Amino acid sequence: MASTLLIFLFTLLIKGYGQCELKDITVGTERTSRQIEGKQEWNVSFINTCKCPQQGLTVSCNGFQTVEKVDPNIFAPVANNNCIVNGAQPIAPFATVQFLYAWDPPFIFVPVSSQVNC
Repeated sequence: MASTLLIFLFTLLIKGYGQCELKDITVGTERTSRQIEGKQEWNVSFINTCKCPQQGLTVSCNGFQTVEKVDPNIFAPVANNNCIVNGAQPIAPFATVQFLYAWDPPFIFVPVSSQVNC
């Protein structure tokens, strides 16, 4: 029985168990209680739900607007109507990167790419 368990665990390791994919990035947008210049404020969370860090996360942001200043080290436009999250730095396993912006209606951010560091 013990040898069967060891073989099973070894097989999972060889097959890359725990490898992250882009689908392991969850994006959430939540309304805050504030308004900035008459626009609703939103809190955006990028959550890495995998056991491995992911870096260089880019999301689609074509048409994104805000009246609230956003820290460019957390969220900034890059080429091809995409934005980079966390300054391209790794997002640790099960960690969250957040930023606030103000606009109506809320913007839908869709992950485009990331690099897995397992």
